[in-house]
Amino acid sequence: MKGSIGCTGWAALLIIAIISPAAASDFVIDVLPNGARYYSSKIIVMNENDSPPYQTGVSSAGIAYAGVPSVDGLCRQCGVVRIEPFYPGNLRNSKLARLAESLYIFTLADDLDASDLLEKFTADPNIKLADLYSAPELCYIPNDPDIIDQWHLNQVFAYQAWDIVRGDTTRHSVIGIIDTGVHWDHPDLTANIWINDAEDVNDNGLFDPADNDGIDADSNGFVDDVVGWDFGANDNDPVDDALPHGTAVAGCASEVTDNGLRGAAIGFSARVMCVNAFQGGMPTAAYQGMLYAADNGANIVNCSWAVRGQYSQAEQDIINALYDADVMIIASAGAYSDTVRAFPAAYDHVMAVASTDRDDHRATFSSYGSWVDICAPGVDILTTYGQNQMFVYSGTSFSNAQVSGLVAIIRAWYPQMPGDFVETLIEITADTIPNNNGLLGGGRINCYNALSLISASDPTKPEALSLAQNYPNPFNASTIIRYVLPAAADVVIEIYDIMGRRVETLVDAIQEAGAHSVVWSPGNSSSGVYFYRLIYDGESRSMPMIYAR
Repeated sequence: MKGSIGCTGWAALLIIAIISPAAASDFVIDVLPNGARYYSSKIIVMNENDSPPYQTGVSSAGIAYAGVPSVDGLCRQCGVVRIEPFYPGNLRNSKLARLAESLYIFTLADDLDASDLLEKFTADPNIKLADLYSAPELCYIPNDPDIIDQWHLNQVFAYQAWDIVRGDTTRHSVIGIIDTGVHWDHPDLTANIWINDAEDVNDNGLFDPADNDGIDADSNGFVDDVVGWDFGANDNDPVDDALPHGTAVAGCASEVTDNGLRGAAIGFSARVMCVNAFQGGMPTAAYQGMLYAADNGANIVNCSWAVRGQYSQAEQDIINALYDADVMIIASAGAYSDTVRAFPAAYDHVMAVASTDRDDHRATFSSYGSWVDICAPGVDILTTYGQNQMFVYSGTSFSNAQVSGLVAIIRAWYPQMPGDFVETLIEITADTIPNNNGLLGGGRINCYNALSLISASDPTKPEALSLAQNYPNPFNASTIIRYVLPAAADVVIEIYDIMGRRVETLVDAIQEAGAHSVVWSPGNSSSGVYFYRLIYDGESRSMPMIYAR
């Protein structure tokens, strides 16, 4: 890291300059003592709830101008040369938008280092939090191109699972591949590529020249994003010309299956949303890509990359927002061969995936630990490569993609099932790994076990009333109560204190069959044990929860 610096001078000018967008040269990677990689000139900032929005894209005398006095003083003191919104588009999901509108990227002058100045940002009263801008690594190891056997499909019982659900049913799931981009025109991917119907000008279900009309038809802030978006090049062609990793991950999750071409994938016909989060070979927009995928219809987000050892509250907040929108995040545990936590896999509300080999042992390269949730094969995995080829890879990247594929066919078969339930289903039906010692999660995925456990149910209609434990519990600000209704009916959800006094009614309405959730924020209520009660069609269920202010 660069050495500590003093405060920069300030020359007040009357001229306000428009700041140019970030260039690839802005993204210089440094490494913390714990091995965590970060972009040395970037700090992610969240403003306080009662603070006005910061000005973006303007400067005076080469120093960024936020329009909030204390933050402007910080910019002068710490050499901030640019402030820009964290997310460059228009988020239409209100939960995601509320979060993104409070996040900004502060860029420092070239001779400064974010790690030296972070404490100054966290001390400002108009800044809710400040974090380093993580620089993830891809989790793969290229291997022998001559192996042509997709052995992993047998290992995870994919063929038996396809006897339960396959074909057109599986297209209802959308996997956002947040990666180096995807060769969306690969012959064994094209039919499974997600199409943004609003931008498909000629309604032919393909991305072709006619779709490039220069109009943002769906008002999401991204023009002609028919198959996804390239955040690095800032265009609508999210292909992975430089790094083939994204195409390999996409194929491992949902290579077109049963079409007489090349290989197959667990996801069968699940749709792949292509998001290139890389610029100049570096992952510069990973979390922006996650927000894009969730806002544009992905119900699964695949993150086959990791940063080891460095927690970020801003990143956790983004993940929480996706969780609240019932988007499942599947992330690689990392290829570091140790128990050091890797992120985003180790964050709350993320399914962390480690790798196994042909003998159902932990792959030698795979990270592991009590924070891992599940495993899948990750050695010698044959998958899509380039524009029309196949290649063999190893890495947790590809274990991760297989779990995304399994989540996709479960969510296609049973769309009302909340993400928490899907994760639990996969973990309790996995095959145990010998000598696991609690370091490889539930074990190695078994697709057939997972699908067979729910296959007897009507996938469009839950059979029984279900009330889940609130999450988090205990909690100190708010908590989510999730429940599943077997049929439409009058529903009441009430909160009671330990003395049996009703505190609040959260729901009193007719609701449709399926999965639902409601948030309770106790506010000034006293700490202690509370109960939430669900009343449905003459039936009542209650659960305890703990509020700790």
